[in-house]
Amino acid sequence: MHFKIWIWFLSICGDQIVTIEEDCDDGNTLQFDGCFNCKYSYSCPENCKLCYQGTCLECNDQYQLLNSNQCILQLNCGDGLVQKQEQCDDGNDQVVDGCKDCLIEQNWICNAMTRNSLSECTFVKAPKLQITYLNMTSNKQYLSIQFNQQVKIYTTQPLSETIIFTISKVDKKNWNSSLYIIQDVGSYVSFGEYIIEISVYQLLEFKPILTILVNQTVANIDNVALEDFTKSITLQYPKYLDETQKDYSDRLKSLNIYLIYALSGITCLNLLAGNGDLFIEILAILQFQQYLRYINLQFPENLEIYFSINDLITIQPLLEFIDFLSIFQFIDLQYNQESYSEGKFNVYKQNPSLIINLSCQILQCLIFLFIIMLYQLIKKIMYKWIFCSRNFYYASTLSLYIKPKFILRCEESFYKICLDILNLKKLMSFQGLQKALILNGWDMIFKTQLYMRNIQTNSYLDIVQLFIASIILILYFTILLDGFKSKQKLQKMKRFEILCFGRQFFFLIFLINIQRSQILQLGLLLLTSIFQISLLFIYRHIQNKNKQIVQLVVEISVLSFMLSSFLYIKDCDEYFNESKKIILGWIHIVILSSGLILEVIFIITDLYINWKKIYKRTKPQCARNPLFI
Repeated sequence: MHFKIWIWFLSICGDQIVTIEEDCDDGNTLQFDGCFNCKYSYSCPENCKLCYQGTCLECNDQYQLLNSNQCILQLNCGDGLVQKQEQCDDGNDQVVDGCKDCLIEQNWICNAMTRNSLSECTFVKAPKLQITYLNMTSNKQYLSIQFNQQVKIYTTQPLSETIIFTISKVDKKNWNSSLYIIQDVGSYVSFGEYIIEISVYQLLEFKPILTILVNQTVANIDNVALEDFTKSITLQYPKYLDETQKDYSDRLKSLNIYLIYALSGITCLNLLAGNGDLFIEILAILQFQQYLRYINLQFPENLEIYFSINDLITIQPLLEFIDFLSIFQFIDLQYNQESYSEGKFNVYKQNPSLIINLSCQILQCLIFLFIIMLYQLIKKIMYKWIFCSRNFYYASTLSLYIKPKFILRCEESFYKICLDILNLKKLMSFQGLQKALILNGWDMIFKTQLYMRNIQTNSYLDIVQLFIASIILILYFTILLDGFKSKQKLQKMKRFEILCFGRQFFFLIFLINIQRSQILQLGLLLLTSIFQISLLFIYRHIQNKNKQIVQLVVEISVLSFMLSSFLYIKDCDEYFNESKKIILGWIHIVILSSGLILEVIFIITDLYINWKKIYKRTKPQCARNPLFI
């Protein structure tokens, strides 16, 4: 008996045993090697351009054929052909041309215009963050943040919400920051501009350093990113006053305000009584001291609080009450003209329009014209009804019914008042104009000089304002030239007034035009004070004694203020810290207040003496009885 035994083998691909079901078995799973998944495979290897029965004869461009029948990428940086692993290829190995080692250099953009061509690179500046220190007002320091070109961000969160501020060596609870958005940065390109307000609530022995961090990617229109996301800037020494010091400052300010109100009331009474000398004297003191704050020095905060009382010395509330500026509504005064903003004028900004700045003087001119017309009307009435026989007839008739002495006194008083009114004609002349110009000298010269620092001729209004400024300066130069006439032709008192005005003129010129040099400005202003003190000494015999003493005290106090103000210059910051400046500020407040205090004392003394005389005059005299016969 014969038996057939069938043995079946299980086919396993990859065991290198070729079974009936397998064409081949090379023991691997590599593709493109002739046998793949135990089947004959004659497909070309990857990146092979020409092959025969699975054998590669030629590789694609930029690929190299190996003995293992594989095509690998051939890196050849500098051949001018941009490969996958290369960012650029400009065909050379030079630096600072945009492409180095087939990598795009910083701040460059590279593109190949056509296939298999050299890369062409263009330099593109990366955006920069610019920090500018603006000014310091009281204890608040202001800085500007902006970019030097238009930028954008790649998130929906505005850039303003991702700007972080830090101050080294200062506890966060002792300082505060506020960010004011002028133009924010978003997904569309814009320049971006912000204002930072920094307040430090403690005195420091060092200048604090503010660090600004932009906490997200910022790029320009070419997608070149911001290089430096962190910027630092050195701030000024804080001018911090604690609550007690602020309270003392406010009290001293209130005291001076009460003094000004008291002097204003007394001055008004004197004006009603026909005496305007006191008004001119007090106005000169107040006007002079209000310009000291424009000296380009960083005063301590207590002194700046004291200087703020000078805001009372203005008729701006009256102009607003009567809505005087509405007369300019038909004139286009809103034009793009920047005001003079150098030095302290960057803090105390002035309106660039000369016409608006001279609103007070324009109102005075209108009142003056009204007074002239009223004067002419009163003059006609007086000549027609008073200075005639008819008036004497009525007076004699009244004397029949009323005491003749009473009628006579009334007639004499009324006649004297009429003569005083007629004497006002002297003020309606060139001498009267000189008086008005000298009285407004501080204000008009200050505003005219400020306007002349930034002249523009873009419109008809600019030409008109330039003409007005020129006329004002010519009038003031005419007054100055009158002061150099011979003494025989000019009275001493008038000469003294004109020379004092000359001091005002040059004081304001130095104050406005020399803002860049603290030492030079302070030195020249000091010379004007010395000149004024010498004038007071030379012309001491022509003035009232009390008035001369007050003027000397005012000038000496200002001289002392300027001499000691050299300690406020920047070069002394390291040796004369803020706490010492605050102490000096208290001394300056007392010194500058001495003139007003002395003026009040003299006024009260004069009132007491006059009251005493009146009391003695009205007190009945007792008859003396003889003791002996």
